[in-house]
Amino acid sequence: MVRMSDLSEEELLVKEDDWWEREDETNLNWVIEGEDIFKNLSRINPREVRYKETLAYLLMIQGEDLKLRQHSYKKATMRFKQLVKIDPENARAYYRLGFLYFYQEEWAKSVDSFQQSLRCYPRQNRNQLEKEQQVKAHYYILKATQIISKEFLKKVERIPAKDLKLFGEIHYLLKELKATEQQEEKTYQMIVNGTEYSEISEREYEELSDPFKNKKYFILNQRSMNDVTLSLNGQEISIPATQVPLLEFLMRHPEGVRHDEIIERRYRQSRDPHAALRRGIKRLRDRLERLQPLEDLIKTIDGGYRWNSLYEFRMFKHTRDVSTDLLLD
Repeated sequence: MVRMSDLSEEELLVKEDDWWEREDETNLNWVIEGEDIFKNLSRINPREVRYKETLAYLLMIQGEDLKLRQHSYKKATMRFKQLVKIDPENARAYYRLGFLYFYQEEWAKSVDSFQQSLRCYPRQNRNQLEKEQQVKAHYYILKATQIISKEFLKKVERIPAKDLKLFGEIHYLLKELKATEQQEEKTYQMIVNGTEYSEISEREYEELSDPFKNKKYFILNQRSMNDVTLSLNGQEISIPATQVPLLEFLMRHPEGVRHDEIIERRYRQSRDPHAALRRGIKRLRDRLERLQPLEDLIKTIDGGYRWNSLYEFRMFKHTRDVSTDLLLD
């Protein structure tokens, strides 16, 4: 049997054509096969950015599998680091690195990567950040620095009081920081009807996300990347990791989203993005039908799709959870 590593670039591109014909990102075997193809294409032609972009995209898809998740994100980080060496003005690559480092709790590196994404001036439009992404980059810079401050506050509190007197000004700063810390920690985020955002405590989260106590609400609860449920009136279904980003994106934009906007965020690496989007919408609709058999919760509108329900809805996840950003933005 001929190994991928023995093939030329031309022969690998033929393999790529056949591989795209069988496109199915929910099939881990298809993902791993593509990884092998693009790993060898990147080795043969390291200056072709498309090969590395697609390889990193496939590595992140593997995050659906718990056994591969951490290994995959570390490998994806390495690929994006290689990418910015080739194209140092690629804002999207730095932006992706920011999320990857955030997910792995490497806060300083996350801040640096997001800041770099805002300083870049890419020549190609596809490597530029949209305005919403620029705002999100600022948000995660603030969030990561907030986490760093809390961690250093705990370290400083362990320094003997007699040593702290060596630089008296630190007492005033500690007093100011502790005053903020004394408030009830709000570690979860809640979004109501796609637009009303608030940070809530764990106690509030347990109360407001309970599907039995909060009937007449759709509740999208992201406990972790591989534990996501949608509930209504006490009935609950699980949502696969590959479908969560699309569902969250639709619910966060109840006014509707255009085909091209979804494709740019989720399917731009695909050989046939529109076909990939249609497959994704169909799979999601099939899943949602288990919860609401007689209601089309994703409505086709002119040029796109819209979340479609008379019920109000809430979305919950931990403030450190960037899983959907990793797989979508």
